[in-house]
Amino acid sequence: MNNIGIIAEYNPFHNGHLHHLKETKKLGQADHVIAVMSGDFTQRGEPALYDKWIRAEMAVKNGVDLVIELPFIFACNNAEYFAMGGIHILNGLGCVSYFSFGSETGELANLQRVAEILVDEGPELKEALKKYLNQGYSYPRARFEAVKEIEGEEAADLIREPNNILAVEYLKQWIRTGKRMKPIAVKRMGKGYHDRSVSDQLASATAIRQAISEDQDLNRVKKALPEATVEIMERCGQNPATDYERFFTILVYKILTTPVESLAEILSAGEGLENKLKKAIIKSRSMEELVGSVLSKRYTETRIKRLLLHTLTSLTKREFFEMVGEMPLYARVLGFSSKGAKLLRYIKQTGCASFPMISNVNKEVSQDASQWKMLLYDVLAADIYNLAYNNELYQRSDYVCSPSLSDEFADT
Repeated sequence: MNNIGIIAEYNPFHNGHLHHLKETKKLGQADHVIAVMSGDFTQRGEPALYDKWIRAEMAVKNGVDLVIELPFIFACNNAEYFAMGGIHILNGLGCVSYFSFGSETGELANLQRVAEILVDEGPELKEALKKYLNQGYSYPRARFEAVKEIEGEEAADLIREPNNILAVEYLKQWIRTGKRMKPIAVKRMGKGYHDRSVSDQLASATAIRQAISEDQDLNRVKKALPEATVEIMERCGQNPATDYERFFTILVYKILTTPVESLAEILSAGEGLENKLKKAIIKSRSMEELVGSVLSKRYTETRIKRLLLHTLTSLTKREFFEMVGEMPLYARVLGFSSKGAKLLRYIKQTGCASFPMISNVNKEVSQDASQWKMLLYDVLAADIYNLAYNNELYQRSDYVCSPSLSDEFADT
């Protein structure tokens, strides 16, 4: 059985994702495709355009066979830990032959070479990285400059673009975990990650989200989305949780009532960032103002937004590293096709997975809540996300929602 894993956000599932899925199935001759997908918040620390259940439905209706949630503590984190969580889950399933990812280059050999350089991290590279960090660069920029200095511009260019950066991180985790799967690199098609235009069928997810946020007009982006995605988005309508400002009031309360010493213990804090946050919250009147007040050459917008979300969930460095040390973890099922249902039965019958497959949070947590600390952060993140709805029907959704099952597929 040839099963292929993908690590994704599908925020939302667009034509570029469909291209990647089709190429993955063709190159890997897939029997099943398993997507490990972020939950209600993204790697950038922002609320997803639609909740994880709706995005899992999009994935399944577009041809993914099984969707598993990437736990919050990995999903809302830097590229290294995002990749770590995804690769560990795919490895832990015990039945995945390949993992596939998109990249700006699509050249697996070159990406693997850079990954090996970063895994080895020789003394010259360490010294160069330290030098650029001391100059006030953010970690991604410092790493780029260090690789450029030691390995040359061609190697450094491979970690300049977002999808290449993630590709290299996936390969680093693959190397560190013994190369148990085979990698497939698919060249990214269409607009770049930062491109904001939606003029053709291959717009970036960033452009699609911005277009919807600006004028709430789905017609403007329909051509960049598969038919199944459009149908789901038309059914669901505009999601108020994507208005980042809706989280501002609770964040003000959280920061004002948390001592600076405790803020320093929050994941993503450190290097004086907690002090800047304390000062900025007093004069800021919006989320945009708050992020802008803390933004600097050293502190990227993404890191600041992740810190704000980690503050909302009270996720500390100590708790995070304790949970990471307890891996393998669990596989929370969000959606599956009829083929995916057969795969789930196979996993259960053979016992090939090294961790439990979870479809009912209520059942698991009621038995032993202490065992499921990581899972409870997923539940907490969902609860915070659902605060934006201001609708009691959405409260505690993780305890009542069931995985999406569909037999309606795109031609993939």
